[in-house]
Amino acid sequence: MSALVPSRSRLYLAMERLLLVYLAAIALIMVLGGYRMTPDVFFVFAGIAALLMGRGFAFVRDWFPLVAIFLAWQTMRGIAWQAGFTVQSDALIAVERAIHLGAVPTVVLQDALRGPGISPLDVFLATVYHAHFLLPLALGFLLWLSSRRLFYRYMAVLLVVSIVQFVVALLMPAAPPRFAYQFGEDLGVADVSLEVTQAFGWGGLSWAYANMIGNPYAAFPSLHAAYPVIALLTGRQRWPWLTWPFVIYTATVWFAIAYLGHHYLIDAYAGALLALGVWWAIGRWFIRDTPHPR
Repeated sequence: MSALVPSRSRLYLAMERLLLVYLAAIALIMVLGGYRMTPDVFFVFAGIAALLMGRGFAFVRDWFPLVAIFLAWQTMRGIAWQAGFTVQSDALIAVERAIHLGAVPTVVLQDALRGPGISPLDVFLATVYHAHFLLPLALGFLLWLSSRRLFYRYMAVLLVVSIVQFVVALLMPAAPPRFAYQFGEDLGVADVSLEVTQAFGWGGLSWAYANMIGNPYAAFPSLHAAYPVIALLTGRQRWPWLTWPFVIYTATVWFAIAYLGHHYLIDAYAGALLALGVWWAIGRWFIRDTPHPR
């Protein structure tokens, strides 16, 4: 008779999986509805799930400082471009052409793939772009549930990369391709993401993010390129069988940011190198900090 009654561990595992499905469904509905899963919104929904799992205190202890730092970083990032440093544009275009045999990939992609009106490709890539925070946060939550030490390393890398990018963007503001015309050469690049957002009425943000000042000139290095690389490095370590899905997602994000006119590929290269360097450095620190058995 007892064999027919599920054990507490099985019930707990089933409830945990159900809550993860709940989070995934909410995230999907938000993304498809044009709302962005920002860290503060994620903190609320994931906190509810953690509370129902009986891990509410641990969640607040581990996540609140991280979310607070991210919000503070986002606030400072929004005023960085007002510091008075010269916004770079033509120099970036020159480097982009030097690396890519005289071509600017964003221009090539839009010339080849854009037609009149808004295409399904435009909508898909704009959706990928607007889901910028979704994968890093969801992966962080899964790591928090399954591997607390890897979670701390992962979040440390995200924070350090974000801070380094803030300093670079402060000292060297960089215009994306869509704003190149404001500072020199006009590439004729369309702001595809903005067109999709306006056509579908997207752009829903939390109160906190809606009242922050965005930084339009923080393209170099690209966090949109760096975050998926960090997720790839972490995901393949925790779940090696998911390596290729992470690779495909990373490639899709890189394609999206170039096609939409939000980044040059050199922004993505720099973001990837930054992610790799910080991942290695934090990893060395974690290894050195791990006590060895006597």
